[in-house]
Amino acid sequence: MRRHDADGGADLRSMQAAVQRAWSPSQRWHVGDLAWQCHAGFGGPTALWTEHGTPIAWARLESPAEAGVHVDPARPDAADAVLAWLGTVAPGPAPAVTVLDTETHLVDALRRNGYRPDDGALYFLHCERSLDSLPAPRLPAGYTVRAVRADETAARAAVHRAAWRPARIGALLVPPVALDGESGMSAPRYRAVTAAWPYRAELDQVVVAPGGAFAAFALGWLDEANAAGELEPVGTDPRYARRGLAAAASLACLHALRTAGATRAVVYPRGDPAYPVPRRLYAALGFRPVARTVTYRRAA
Repeated sequence: MRRHDADGGADLRSMQAAVQRAWSPSQRWHVGDLAWQCHAGFGGPTALWTEHGTPIAWARLESPAEAGVHVDPARPDAADAVLAWLGTVAPGPAPAVTVLDTETHLVDALRRNGYRPDDGALYFLHCERSLDSLPAPRLPAGYTVRAVRADETAARAAVHRAAWRPARIGALLVPPVALDGESGMSAPRYRAVTAAWPYRAELDQVVVAPGGAFAAFALGWLDEANAAGELEPVGTDPRYARRGLAAAASLACLHALRTAGATRAVVYPRGDPAYPVPRRLYAALGFRPVARTVTYRRAA
């Protein structure tokens, strides 16, 4: 087993290949997660482990205190080397590592390396549904849903910024929280999204309001090898809230994923009571939880 520092490009594809080869709904990562999170670079130290040229594990320092990890379940022994490496690159204490409760090979490795679950950490549900018997999207009069076009990058970035403005997210929390700042999405950055494998324009669905403005969106990612789609991200411009537009965009994206060859799809809403809207949306669309994230921290 060999390790090398990763810096994007071919290394990102190798990380995606490791995820794709071992994918199941009980695994935390999907190729779309990596494309979305890393389209502009890794952002922190990242390493890839290979055996005879085949990628079997990777780790990424997502922030000084948090890391993302993938280890092939067929090579659970690699997890110890991954965790040891994280301890050498973090600027402070060993970073927290979030895994699924179904990834027992990682849970076992974390525990034997001194990590314990943080019961107070935010958690996400991993939800799945079959793409059989999809209902048609329902839209208010005058609204349409379609795939984004190549010349609409600026408008696509703008609707993302509106949907993911911190003040908008804070308003959806229970109780509401006043948050400041802006989304970092821009037209150049969205062009980087569209250049990331496996982005496909037909899976990038937008709801168009009367007058032509983008009102909502759902971006789908397809893992062809596993016939598995993912929704990441979904949002609505708050000016058009409470019209069922996120549901319509999501259903249009699920239909597009099925046409492209997917037989099932996954989505990852927060599971705690403080942020219920996305979880309710996906439950209404037929998604059901199959796993949840657990964050582990090394005991002091």
